[in-house]
Amino acid sequence: MEPAHLDLRDWSWQPTVLLGLAALVAAYAIAWRRGLVRDDDDVSSWVGSPQLRPWFFGAGVLVGFIALQSPIDTGGDQYLFSLHMVQHLLLMMVAPPLCILGVAGMRAPVTGPPGPLRRAWRGLVNPWCATVIFSMVLLVWHIPALYDATLTTETIHIVEHLSFIAVGIIFWWPIVDPMRGADRQRWVGTFAKIAMLVGSGVPPTVVGLIFTVAPHPFYDFYARAPRLWGLTPVGDQQIAGVVMFGAGNLIYFAAVVMVFWRVFGDPARDEEEAQRGFG
Repeated sequence: MEPAHLDLRDWSWQPTVLLGLAALVAAYAIAWRRGLVRDDDDVSSWVGSPQLRPWFFGAGVLVGFIALQSPIDTGGDQYLFSLHMVQHLLLMMVAPPLCILGVAGMRAPVTGPPGPLRRAWRGLVNPWCATVIFSMVLLVWHIPALYDATLTTETIHIVEHLSFIAVGIIFWWPIVDPMRGADRQRWVGTFAKIAMLVGSGVPPTVVGLIFTVAPHPFYDFYARAPRLWGLTPVGDQQIAGVVMFGAGNLIYFAAVVMVFWRVFGDPARDEEEAQRGFG
C-alpha cells in the first residue's frame, strides 16, 4: 500500500463550515447584546463567574473549528479511522457542552405557555429520550456499510457530522440545564444526571472494546486507504477503539465529578437535589 503524508498545513478552510461557525458567533453576540445573556445571570457553580461564559463558548467554537477544518478532518476523511474517531469525539462530547456552558444562566427567549416547537424541544431533551437518541445515533453511524458510505458520499458525511453536533447539544442540554426564568423546567436531578452519563458511556465502551480486540478491520474504506505513519488497518482500528472508550469515558468521568462538585459546593442545592432525586 502506498504510504500517505499528512502535513500540519493541511487545513480544509471549507466556506460552509466557516460561515456556519461565524453565524454561531454572531447569534451569541446578538443574544448578549439583547440581554438574553447578562452579567447578573445565575450561573452558580458551573462557570463560577458570568464573565467566564464567553470563554467557554469561544472554546466550544474553537473545538468545532479544529474538528472540522484542521488536519484531523483531512486525516480522518482520507487515511485513518482513529483520527476520524477523534473528530467525532470533539463534535459530540467536547464542543457541545462547552458551547452550552457559554450560555449557562441564559434567560428563555420566549416565555409563556409552550407552543409546538417548545414542546417538541422539551420532549427531545427529556433526559431518558436524550440519552437514547445520543446512543442510537452513535451506534447507527458506526454500522460498517453506513460508515463507509459517509467516507465516499459527501452529502451523507455532512448529515453525519450535523447529526453528531445535534445529538451532542440534545444530550448535554439537560445535564448543564442552562436556561433561567420563572416558567423554566428543571430537567433532572443530580442522580439522574449521573445515570445519564453512566448509561450513555456503555455503548461506546462496548463498541470501542470490540474495535480494540477485533483481528480484522471493519471498514473497507480504511482497509484500502493509503497508510499513514506506518499504521496497519488493524492497528489504526485499535487506536480508534481506545479513543472511543478511553477518552470518551474520561469525559464522562469529568462530567460526573463536576456534577458532584456542583452539589457539594452548595449545601442548599444538595438538599434540593436530594429531595427531588430522579424527578
